[in-house]
Amino acid sequence: MSLERCLLADGSSVLIADIKCKLALSVFQTDLFYQICEFLARLHELDRLEHKVLVNLYALKSSRVKDIAALIYYVNEHRSDVVEIHALDDTIAVLRSLVAGERIVFQSIGQAPSSYIEKSFRLSIAMKIILNRLFRLVPTRVQISQSIVRGWVDVTEAMYPEEVLTSSLLLYPFPYGIARQFRFFRSVRRRGGYVRLAGLPYSLLGLWRLLSGGRAIDVHIVAIETSAYQRYAQELIRRGVRRVHTSDEFEVGAVAMYEPLIEAGVTVLNTAHGVGLYSPYVAYSEFKGVNAAQSAFYQQRCIELKSGLRKGKNTTLPLATADACRSLPPAIVLFDQNFLAFNCTAEADALCETQRILEAFCASEKVPLFIKVHPNSSPTELSSGPEQIRTWAAINGFRPIFVTVNSTAFYDVQGYGPILVCDEPSFLPEIYFGSDLLVYRYATLPAIIEDLMSESAWWSAASRHMPNTGD
Repeated sequence: MSLERCLLADGSSVLIADIKCKLALSVFQTDLFYQICEFLARLHELDRLEHKVLVNLYALKSSRVKDIAALIYYVNEHRSDVVEIHALDDTIAVLRSLVAGERIVFQSIGQAPSSYIEKSFRLSIAMKIILNRLFRLVPTRVQISQSIVRGWVDVTEAMYPEEVLTSSLLLYPFPYGIARQFRFFRSVRRRGGYVRLAGLPYSLLGLWRLLSGGRAIDVHIVAIETSAYQRYAQELIRRGVRRVHTSDEFEVGAVAMYEPLIEAGVTVLNTAHGVGLYSPYVAYSEFKGVNAAQSAFYQQRCIELKSGLRKGKNTTLPLATADACRSLPPAIVLFDQNFLAFNCTAEADALCETQRILEAFCASEKVPLFIKVHPNSSPTELSSGPEQIRTWAAINGFRPIFVTVNSTAFYDVQGYGPILVCDEPSFLPEIYFGSDLLVYRYATLPAIIEDLMSESAWWSAASRHMPNTGD
């Protein structure tokens, strides 16, 4: 266990590991965080494209980089209290480069780790390689047309409802819901769509090098991803693909595929699949974000990108609009999210605390409380108590007040009722949802909910969150 720590003016100390677990993921989607990723990637002196992939890798997949970012966040927030920092050499190098703290004393406790990518993630990459190779072996009569949709699960159809049935739909391995993926496959095929399983041509030699480890493992991962995506780009070019519809800003190596595709004259349209910020380096012809801030983020390092807003939602809800249900009895709807599957402990704690507060309020005021289960969660992962629902139709007959930590469902429920978003320290909801939000903290949540029991207050708040229509 790392002994990296801050010594404070009052004589106490705080471990870096303890700092990170209390911070929301949004801290790791700020400009400062990406500066840290750039700094550490430059130490490897890779070529332009591989540098981009390595920055993406560190931004999305490195717990160690988040440790360093958490410390810098803490130092910036408690600058007057921190007097001494005991840390590994890489942490100290980043601090000296990015944090102005002349009076802070730095004490090295050892060399930087040989890799910033943990073994657990290396194993997940190995599984991804194997699954992609297996998907490539599945026989099919479906030919690849000039227009393709890269997809994973049913959300793809919400993004590209027409193209899913008129273009070639290529489905790639989806480790978080295999059954969900194959239900989507069968649904499209039954409706006459041209759907097939697809995979990237990952190298088996790369798999062996990945499992062997070594000091240059981060560079090996970059080489594996870059090579697979570049080779796949050439496959698509040879097959005559001219237009790609996708939603893969979470793929660290995708930039290595789309740069040569765009150079070859292929149009690449990406629609954001969620509210978060993922790979800082992308290569798309167009990017449709859920809000202007998200689109602007991806345009920062891809200046040729044409950015805009999504016109639709992931889901069309079977609910009455806010105007139609304003006279109905109120109910609270809390969005479940599978935070622990992605090691988001601060968000998971926030969800639990929010649920606890809502349970107490609803029991006292005799107001129904529903938990909208995340598609990738199972009921056993949730605490007992409120009614757990999987379909939106279950809340018909109520005037809903939606509560979320930071779910993409924020955009799905626009127009159906007010949406409260968590604004505890370090959560930074504006990153995901823009400005003019109805936010809550634990201390203020009951009072806000109580106010929204009034029909007039409810309608006023609901009107703030009407869906955008794109451009």
